[in-house]
Amino acid sequence: MFAHGKSLGGSTVAFYFCPNNLEYPRAGFIASKRVSKRAVDRNRAKRLMREVFRLNKHKLKPVDLVFIARKGILGKKYQEVERDFLRLAEKAGILREE
Repeated sequence: MFAHGKSLGGSTVAFYFCPNNLEYPRAGFIASKRVSKRAVDRNRAKRLMREVFRLNKHKLKPVDLVFIARKGILGKKYQEVERDFLRLAEKAGILREE
């Protein structure tokens, strides 16, 4: 994935993506200790990213995504993370045409 995919980054999240041969998107989530030393902060970051994916996966083409939390995600609300992700997804061209 990291070797063959493409990547984009925003202020709250970055992600690697590559097309898959399935009919639906899949995702993985990473929040390293660089984001925060506190596990509670890293877990919240992963929960935010999971929720953004869950509520927007119907808008995505069949791709494999690896979400990576950035330090900017700390203290952000769901809407800010979602806005950042959707902007990046549109730029990457992985949103379905409706």
